[in-house]
Amino acid sequence: MTALIIQSAHDQDHTVIALIGDLDALSAVRLDGAVEAALYDGRRHLTVDAADLVFCDCSGVGALLRARRAVTAVQGTMTLANVHGVLRRILDVTRLDAAFSEGHDLGLPSSVPPGAVAAQAL
Repeated sequence: MTALIIQSAHDQDHTVIALIGDLDALSAVRLDGAVEAALYDGRRHLTVDAADLVFCDCSGVGALLRARRAVTAVQGTMTLANVHGVLRRILDVTRLDAAFSEGHDLGLPSSVPPGAVAAQAL
């Protein structure tokens, strides 16, 4: 098991949340908190960068769906970026890939720099 590190970068009403490590039953609540914080700060557009996501289970997918619902509730948008590996397989098999917009351009300069706004490990 790899600890989850969440890094966030903000630009006007857009937040990029980079997930590094494992998004699972123990760490999914941390993604919930990062999304809540972004929305509380008035940001309506969210990109979740999965480039460095090592593992994701059904709890992690549940957290992504909760994030999508929360962003949609404030009439915002959510994009998944750099989806690969286990997360790609789960989304394809469950056909949840259709529930998310996907992209590679994170909309902010050079993605999330190391040590950006928040870097927390579980």
